[in-house]
Amino acid sequence: MMGDLLQRGEALAVERQQQRLKAVAQQLRALFGSAAVEVDEAEVLVSGRGLVKRWLIDPNLRFLNGGLK
Repeated sequence: MMGDLLQRGEALAVERQQQRLKAVAQQLRALFGSAAVEVDEAEVLVSGRGLVKRWLIDPNLRFLNGGLK
């Protein structure tokens, strides 16, 4: 019984993590527009031209780094 409960908890945690990753990816797509945003199992990768320059100029993006950890 305890094993079933643990499996159910793990499944719920994975499902919630995937939902949160999709939400973060949507937010990043809205922020970056033309940049490619890829979602892997437990990470979000943003790539594209001019991201570093934009990151340096826009204070909202600079502080985004700390909020996603």
